[in-house]
Amino acid sequence: MVGPSPSTVPAAAPSLDGTVERVVYHDERTRYTVLRLSVRGHTELVTAVGRMLLPEVGAQVVAHGDWEQHPSHGKQFRVDRLQVEVPTTLAGIERRLTRYPGIKDVMAARIVARFGLDTLSILDSQPRRLLEIEGIGARTLEKVIEHHAQQVGPLAQLESQLLELDLPAWLAAPILERFGSEAITVVQSRPYRLAREVRGIGFTTADRMARTLGLAPDSPERIEAGILHAMETAEQDGNCALPIEVLVRKAAMALGVGEDPVRDAGERMVEAGDLLLEYGNDDTPLCFSPQLVAAEQAVVEALATIALAPRSHWSLVELPPHLSAGQVEAVRAVADHGVVILTGGPGTGKSTVVREILALARAHHEPLILCAPTGRAAKRLEQAAGHAAKTVHRMLEFQPETGRFAYGPGNPLPPGLLVVDESSMLDVQLAAALFGALTPAHRLVVVGDGDQLPSVGPGNVLCDIVTAAQSPGSPLSHVRLSEVFRQAAGSTIVENAHRILHGDRLRTDEPGRDGKGEFFVVHARSAEHAHELCVRLATERIPEAYGLDGARDVQLLCPMHKGRAGTEALNEALSARHTAGMPELTVEGARGQVLRRFRVGDRVMQTRNDYGKGVFNGDVGRVASVDPGTKSLVVDMDGIKVGYVGHEATALGLAYAVSIHKSQGSEFPAVIVTLLPEHHVMLRRNLLYTAITRARALCVVVGDPRAIDQAIARTDGARRHTGLARRLREALGSVVV
Repeated sequence: MVGPSPSTVPAAAPSLDGTVERVVYHDERTRYTVLRLSVRGHTELVTAVGRMLLPEVGAQVVAHGDWEQHPSHGKQFRVDRLQVEVPTTLAGIERRLTRYPGIKDVMAARIVARFGLDTLSILDSQPRRLLEIEGIGARTLEKVIEHHAQQVGPLAQLESQLLELDLPAWLAAPILERFGSEAITVVQSRPYRLAREVRGIGFTTADRMARTLGLAPDSPERIEAGILHAMETAEQDGNCALPIEVLVRKAAMALGVGEDPVRDAGERMVEAGDLLLEYGNDDTPLCFSPQLVAAEQAVVEALATIALAPRSHWSLVELPPHLSAGQVEAVRAVADHGVVILTGGPGTGKSTVVREILALARAHHEPLILCAPTGRAAKRLEQAAGHAAKTVHRMLEFQPETGRFAYGPGNPLPPGLLVVDESSMLDVQLAAALFGALTPAHRLVVVGDGDQLPSVGPGNVLCDIVTAAQSPGSPLSHVRLSEVFRQAAGSTIVENAHRILHGDRLRTDEPGRDGKGEFFVVHARSAEHAHELCVRLATERIPEAYGLDGARDVQLLCPMHKGRAGTEALNEALSARHTAGMPELTVEGARGQVLRRFRVGDRVMQTRNDYGKGVFNGDVGRVASVDPGTKSLVVDMDGIKVGYVGHEATALGLAYAVSIHKSQGSEFPAVIVTLLPEHHVMLRRNLLYTAITRARALCVVVGDPRAIDQAIARTDGARRHTGLARRLREALGSVVV
């Protein structure tokens, strides 16, 4: 790329006046743009880069910014703000019109002859008057209106305002949709409203806008927004509520203000209904968001309706003699109860019970409905039960255009027996949607392992339902399977899962004659050593010893993303080992920074739901092809080809190593778990338990013995503040304990 001539360009220039000769690159989402400008007095074209609205080729512009030296492309002008000059002469207006679609020289001359210097204002306020011009029809008018709006309309003006505030221009569309003609006023004077009312804008972004705009740091609006931010952070940690004093302390710390103004603002928010104040079982005052209270109440209403509804007893079919007493109890519970919760660890026979429950339902001609929170969990349920299963979102038919489910209280699912597996992954809002789509005619079986990590989202639904079911007189039936069956009892993985639950140390295998075992602990001296061990195990030792495909069958699980033993560094190293030399695609951010790098053959995971593409958070596939020219790639998701263009690829991440939370509901032939002192804030019993129970045939823990012991011993600090168990006990008339 040719840069400016050193002899003609000063060492530093605050702005450049010029003409857009060529658009080299433009990302519609981030607005990152590379232009070639002819600048007055400069003998060569200047490369200008930055986030900006796409100018027309031929447009007169003023680029404000400064020079920089790019390591690959040389000297270029970094644009902070691009100002497109508005023509003020008839000739200038005519030249501009020729850049509109469908407008040639003759037509531009006719328009200017008709409207003169008022032409551009006519386009702003009365564009349909162009139909007065001979040769302009409805189709051309539509194209002209769209083009004009992109260049100087309200959306363009708002995008320009956001770019000046160093915010992504793609936020303009949802802001304009929400606030209409008030959008720019809200951005300039009420930025915290954006955090509350526009998806994609959080408190941190709104606070940065407020500082740029010079708003007072102790304004009531900022403090109230900070309180909501503290509540949202608590929800991201899985809580439905916070003790009021904890909320005050966290909000004050985040805002950098005293606790008294935060406490006063909190009281105002409770009075206004923006927060709800309730008291827990120990009379601790708790602050809830109204949305999560509504979700908890929806779960309570749905479960109570089903559990208390009169229903006929199902006579039992003949049960296999090999069932344990607990398994028989579970099948009998379904025959007599509307809501049954079935829990148990690995090897206790939950899948066997589910199959017997389905056989019982078939014997009574009851339709079957099977679901799980994720695609991989639904697939495992389908294989284990021998009956079709869907994700909760697919079963309820999520409608992306409205953000709602097709099935719900006003349009319930067809009657039948509903089995939901991996229910520890259900957050309270998804549980509310699922249970809210049921009627008194349904029977519900909730299956899960309460010792696993709880949901990523707010709530502790499975454990709260179990707690309510254990209260005296509860109509909810809970059966916990504890007997480990002979086949599973011979598994060191299963044995260690139960040892963890009892607080006992792990037992490792002695390799047999074939040099194989199924559970090993490899000591790591440091994070760097753990990194080296993991890469060698995943790419060499395990594939060679067990005949596995290291890229497909070996899954690394990490407590954290950062650090040498975290998912990011391990994914980068494993991608380099598995797909070195393959075609590559780099996804860049707004300032040209590398956001993602994918090669053909890379294992990738979808990190957020995309209903338009039909892919969901946690879906895993392999990169089938890349096209750097169009910034696109194709991913093979279990035989289905899914395309991604430009910024869409940021929804993907490398998946050789994933967080333990992300692995829930999945099972892999071989698992490598990292546990180090650096992970101390995450080390808990349910984390390690969840990790090793993802392994089907081989589990290797790479870490420090002290970190492993800490994880096994630590059960504190994981409590979530919710109100579901209390609400269930009260609604079902049980004794509150």
